[in-house]
Amino acid sequence: MSKNPLIYKVVFIGESGVGKTCIINRYFSNKFSSELYKTTSAQFYRKEIFIKDYNRSINFDIWDTAGITNHRKLAEIFYKDASTIILVYDITNKKSFEEIKNYWIKDIRKNALSEPSNY
Repeated sequence: MSKNPLIYKVVFIGESGVGKTCIINRYFSNKFSSELYKTTSAQFYRKEIFIKDYNRSINFDIWDTAGITNHRKLAEIFYKDASTIILVYDITNKKSFEEIKNYWIKDIRKNALSEPSNY
């Protein structure tokens, strides 16, 4: 008897241009592009992985959110029921790291239904 796959919602959050889309594209296609892609709202991807030892599939529903300032509030919609939130910043851009501390973590704590266990 086949079990329904487990579903984990994974959301990538961070400022515009930090590489969220590049990380996701690398995961799905194992290719890297140095071109800058601007996500204008959100992109959805699904990856199903079969765990042989448990005879079970897991669906990773991955959301790539826009980081531009005027779309920040839309992120709340995506991380409210997320299993995992991945905060992304650019190590060559100090402001992108400061925004993780000063905006994104506070916004997640304020608006997520439950606080992720690992901060």
